[in-house]
This record gives sequence, structure tokens and C-alpha cells, in this order.
Amino acid sequence: MTSRFTNICILLVSTLCLSLTAMAQETGKPLAEKMKQGTITINASVKGCGEDVKQHCPGLGKNSGKIFMCLSAYEAQLTPQCKQGILEATLAMKTGIAAVEYSISACEADADKHCLDVQPGEGRLLTCIKANESQVSQQCITALKDTGLWERLP
Repeated sequence: MTSRFTNICILLVSTLCLSLTAMAQETGKPLAEKMKQGTITINASVKGCGEDVKQHCPGLGKNSGKIFMCLSAYEAQLTPQCKQGILEATLAMKTGIAAVEYSISACEADADKHCLDVQPGEGRLLTCIKANESQVSQQCITALKDTGLWERLP
């Protein structure tokens, strides 16, 4: 029987490995096709596990995905702060994934119409959408503002 904490750890590791695709290898393709070509990385830090990692998982490095699997093996001995940190990181990852999916869904038609020849990655596609703001749908602009992506653009 798998415990709730182990499920959270596995979910977090799975989420870290999740390929929400969006970095294209080719231009001139609709966004849906470009999205099959690469990945989007969503980062979330786990707070409160420093001592737990030192004690139970030494030598794995600060950003190692192996840490989550190691911590799950010591679930019963983890501090409440570490368990809370893992839960918060999991929620942050889920929120990030939802924001990306929402933005892609809301902006797909605009990206195809105004930025077909832009290769996604390093903010190029979002920069193109913002450069065409007067012609971009309000739905797309709202989604980018709702998710905080609009403010990150130059």
C-alpha cells in the first residue's frame, strides 16, 4: 500500500520529468505541431528539507531529482517542514502546468496567425505575441496576464 507522501513524491518527480512541449525545431508550423518538438521546464523548489537531505540522502546534489525518491524511502522519518515543502512544491508545479496549458490554449490561434515563422524558446514566441498586441485576441492577452507571463516580457 502506497502512502500519501510517497504518492506526492512520485507525482513531483513525474511532474519534473513532464514534457509540456513548446520549443520547436522548425518554424512555419502551427503551434500544435511545434509543441510536439520540445519541452517547457517548470521549476519549483522544495523548502524545509535541507536537514532531511543531509541526514538521509547525502551526496545527491541540491537539484537532483533523485532526492525526491530518496526522501520517499525515509518518509516516516522526515520532518513536518520537509513534508510541507514537498506538498507546496507539488502544488506550485501543478499551478505552473495549468498556467502553461491555459496560455497555450488561449493563444494558439494568435500564435499561428501572427507568429508562424517564430521558433519558440527563450521567450521569442511570447515576445512576438506582445509585439502584435493590437492584433492579438483579448482572450490571449488576458491568459498571459492572468498567468504572469505578460509582465515577464520586454
